[in-house]
Amino acid sequence: MISEQQAALLAQPKTAIIGVNRASGAPQLTAVWYIWDGKDFIFSTTKDRAKYANIKRNPAVSLLVEDSATLTSVVAYGQAEIIEHNIAELTRPIIEKYVPEARREEILTSVTNDSLRVIVVLHPEKII
Repeated sequence: MISEQQAALLAQPKTAIIGVNRASGAPQLTAVWYIWDGKDFIFSTTKDRAKYANIKRNPAVSLLVEDSATLTSVVAYGQAEIIEHNIAELTRPIIEKYVPEARREEILTSVTNDSLRVIVVLHPEKII
């Protein structure tokens, strides 16, 4: 599904840019921390964010991760699923990827105590 070079890129703590569709049809681009589990892209957001409302209305999502130094990129297109349970369990790998170990528990507690927090799973239909 993806090359070794792409897998190496996705393992790095690079920020992904997701594209969702606004109610007007115009695109909305947002930077997110994510994990790739070998099948899906997983990130979190909160219910008070525009991207949540846009994904809820239209689950078609695009995602880009790129590394200009190696000229490597991953572009994924698919359908997003919003998950409202197991927030701590699903958020932990994201925090572990991006946050220094000394601050992980503090950040994880802060994020998972947010009652508006949800997980978004992008099920890619196409990866380039």
